[in-house]
Amino acid sequence: RLYNAQEILIDRFTYILFSPKQGDVVVFRPNGNENAHYYVKRVIGCPGDTVLIKDGVIYINNVIYDENGMFDHAEYAGIAENMLTLGDDEYFVLGDNLNDSEDSRSSNIGFVKKDYIIGRAWFHFSSVNGDPAGFIK
Repeated sequence: RLYNAQEILIDRFTYILFSPKQGDVVVFRPNGNENAHYYVKRVIGCPGDTVLIKDGVIYINNVIYDENGMFDHAEYAGIAENMLTLGDDEYFVLGDNLNDSEDSRSSNIGFVKKDYIIGRAWFHFSSVNGDPAGFIK
């Protein structure tokens, strides 16, 4: 998991050759707005996927999505309260701290187009015992 104030490196080259995939942590500017700050979120939906959040459960292509138990019960479904289908260059992203995150569920961010993705987040951190801890919003 990622957490606030964590320092990351951005791989700007991988997505020149490849597309983001489910589970990748991407860095983007919402709606491509050059004046907006960078967002760092995890991809859960890729082009052509369907996304639905119902009764706090995340569904991708009608299958429960559970990234190794990473995501809590989603208190807020936002625009995903109804089934959404991602377009050819669209991604659905969520913050690791699901219930305190502005992400694709918000109409202010919505689907993230591939052109708005700056790169893949590379990160390095360790806690006192060497295990990662915390979240990024």
